[in-house]
Amino acid sequence: MSMINPSPLSDNPEGGILTTGNPKPSTDVVSDFHTYSDVDVRAESQHHTLGPNRTQASPGDHKHDGGDSALLLEGYTISGIRGSDAWALSINDILVRLGATNNSTAP
Repeated sequence: MSMINPSPLSDNPEGGILTTGNPKPSTDVVSDFHTYSDVDVRAESQHHTLGPNRTQASPGDHKHDGGDSALLLEGYTISGIRGSDAWALSINDILVRLGATNNSTAP
């Protein structure tokens, strides 16, 4: 049976997938699909480049130094006079917001 409009995803010029052939699309077809794929547009994008922006993926060797990824404590502010209770509480609050468990007790 011959198909009038064979699928561009098929190895079979007649349409459908050949039972004896490769059931995967050719590299040219895959490249064509990727030409219009969204990259870094949204968190849900199919592909992401490496970099520090919100919709990019971080490389495995990132350092959280602001160059190849976000700064580790970006957006957090330590306040109070150094060495004071307020300063220590400020640091403690930041660590808790980052996932640390506060088991400290009051003096």
